[in-house]
Amino acid sequence: MSIDRAHTMLSMIFRYPSLMSIGNGNINYIQLPIKDDDDVKLMFHVVAQIPPSNTIEMYLQTRPRDHSSGLSPSLDQEIMGHDVEIPGKGNLAVHTDETEEDLAHNDVMGANLAVVTESVMIATNNYVDIPFTNENVEFYDEDEINEMNYDDEPPTNKASLDDGEHIMPSPMFKQLNLDVINSMPAEPPTSRTGLWNESNELFKGLRFESKEDLQYAVKRYAICRNQHLVVCESEPQLWAVRCKKWQEGCNWRLRACRRKSHGMFEITKYAGPHTCVYPKLSQDHSQLDSTLIAREIQNVVQRDHTTSIATLHQIVRDKFGYDVHYKRIWEAKRKAMLRVFGDWDESYQALPKWLNILQLTNPGTKIVWKTIPLGGISGNVRFMRVFWAFGASVEGFKHCRPIIQIDGTFLYGKYMGKLLIATSIDANGHVFPLAFAIVEEESQDSWSWFLIALRRHVTQREGICLISDRHAGINAAVRNPSVGWSPPHAQHRYCLRHVVSNFNEKFKNKVLKELAYRAGCQHQPRKYERYMEELKRLDEKSLAWFSKLDTQKWTQAYDLGYRYGWMTTNIAECINGVLKGARMLPITALVQLTFYRCVSYFETRRAEIRARMAAGDVYTTYAIEKFRRAEAKASGHTVTIFHRIQQTFEVITALHGFHMDKGRNKQVVKLNEGTCSCNKWQSFGIPCSHVLAVSAHMRIDSWQFVDKYYRMDAYASSYAPEFNPIPHESYWPYPDFPILHPDLTSMRDKGRPRSSRIRNEMDLKEPSVRVRCGLCKIVGHNRRNCPTKDGGQSSNPLSHDN
Repeated sequence: MSIDRAHTMLSMIFRYPSLMSIGNGNINYIQLPIKDDDDVKLMFHVVAQIPPSNTIEMYLQTRPRDHSSGLSPSLDQEIMGHDVEIPGKGNLAVHTDETEEDLAHNDVMGANLAVVTESVMIATNNYVDIPFTNENVEFYDEDEINEMNYDDEPPTNKASLDDGEHIMPSPMFKQLNLDVINSMPAEPPTSRTGLWNESNELFKGLRFESKEDLQYAVKRYAICRNQHLVVCESEPQLWAVRCKKWQEGCNWRLRACRRKSHGMFEITKYAGPHTCVYPKLSQDHSQLDSTLIAREIQNVVQRDHTTSIATLHQIVRDKFGYDVHYKRIWEAKRKAMLRVFGDWDESYQALPKWLNILQLTNPGTKIVWKTIPLGGISGNVRFMRVFWAFGASVEGFKHCRPIIQIDGTFLYGKYMGKLLIATSIDANGHVFPLAFAIVEEESQDSWSWFLIALRRHVTQREGICLISDRHAGINAAVRNPSVGWSPPHAQHRYCLRHVVSNFNEKFKNKVLKELAYRAGCQHQPRKYERYMEELKRLDEKSLAWFSKLDTQKWTQAYDLGYRYGWMTTNIAECINGVLKGARMLPITALVQLTFYRCVSYFETRRAEIRARMAAGDVYTTYAIEKFRRAEAKASGHTVTIFHRIQQTFEVITALHGFHMDKGRNKQVVKLNEGTCSCNKWQSFGIPCSHVLAVSAHMRIDSWQFVDKYYRMDAYASSYAPEFNPIPHESYWPYPDFPILHPDLTSMRDKGRPRSSRIRNEMDLKEPSVRVRCGLCKIVGHNRRNCPTKDGGQSSNPLSHDN
């Protein structure tokens, strides 16, 4: 019964794990060798995750039992340290004089061992290999496990006994599921660094997935204890460090290498803990380098790659208690960006594959490439330009107002370039992302290439208003009829904000700047002329500057309604809302970001649309607010019918509530022509107060005069097209496209790049409290520097009626 009793005790030890002092270790494999016929030894080989040891051996020495007593100690007593009594030497076979109770007890325990074995395998997530042999115990290094082969079936003990009987297999052997055991992986169980933290001591045998994981753990260990280390040896398969104070007597050292048996880095030599002390805490730590910091802030950068260096610096200080230099945090963020978004050069090679799957999964998406052969190498090209427009944006633009705004912005990162953007305006006044392109620079050639792609692949609508700045490349491209954006196909207009900025760069006068901006915003030609006269009076040269510009392109009074009241480009809003931080990413990550930001942007707008339509709105909030403001003014207007059939009316406005010198203006409304002499109806496509006064007087529905582009159904149709998810990379087909390489001539110089954008007064935020002159009543200066104080008081051009 010695073998059965031994296995019985083994099963009980597994049943009561508190009897085994293995700490937090995982049982990786078990050996059950039999030393000889007399004694039985159980040896448990445990790979522990924390000290004091990574190997624990448990032995059980047995001796013969005295049958004369007829009593046997309880199993619990045997396990807790009592001697186990077995028959004398040579009597290992089952005896007939054993009590039935013992037999029944042993049969039950043997039958339950299969369940225990299975539970251990589940708990360890590794295999448990129990070799069946009666040979002497052999001790071997755990790295030799892979070289040991066990038979599929347990061998039979052929040792002859005195009475000629043979050892019968224990019931336990019949219960083991050998198929399950043999189906487990061939590799030995491996430990994981995730079960170790820097508050614990390192120990020999601790394993790590990679050299980087090993270095990370050792650095965290040193930082936690305020100890400094120096590297003694570093190779791809080897890493050794020691205490910085080793010459002062501290013997702390560590050596680790990659084991061929399991392919992991393992600490092979370790002497610790430290015996040295650093009496003063410094503001920095040598092990807190940019590589470790990059790993710590990686999740933060992945969630928001626009996180500032100051914010990351505070995160590191809160976590480690050290004040790290700004440059190291900046370098750590750069490394974290590489870990999250990939290498710059590899990103170019990945771009064709990603854009190919984008086109396959999102029908209607347009991609246009421009490359040049790479030095005669077959199948390799150099990147020059790429244009992309998502199918959902192309389809949704059909329901937006016929307005397209274009602009360019600098790219940051390893390679220089420009990001060209085309946007529109949806029914509620929000930016509608339309198309993007990456080019080498802004020029006539690059803008012509972009506008041609926009006309061919995005929209063929006639009469579109193209709003841009006064870039020479854009002006030249638009004037070229072959590009497709000259009249009558499109109308080119300037962004008033850029025009005024250019004007201010020349004259550097805030008063003139504000007068020029107000002149461009006026709806009625008479008011525009009034502001221009005031500009001429203050500085005659300023009027000469504007005479070089086409009045239709920068003023609302002479726009003829193409702008829909939109005087500026909203590229800044697009960059902040849709492309925030995209310009600093590798090229594939940048394109991916535009995709996923547009997906999120469309879904946000859909939720807004559903809420407004559920509330019963027929028109957008933007249109309703303008309509209500005009409606409030209309109540004081006086309407005179001049021709009922032709629907011609005269409207006299009411006196202004606060300025008695304002009001009593005459406006002419022609409903059949859809015009009002105030020009606001033509500009916005929303009835002005004069039209609303006529509608109330004639008892007709004034909502019928609101442009169709402001209806909720048009708003919903703009965002109805859907984006489709991109499948896992394993399912991406390889595109029929040569290997793409970056343009090395566009590589940015080493070092932190200076800001590419030269900030001007357009970037300066106006103060919350605006100074108004007491003489001329103009905002922007005071009495002391008023330009009119020597010539006496002048009429205030900014206080005229609107």
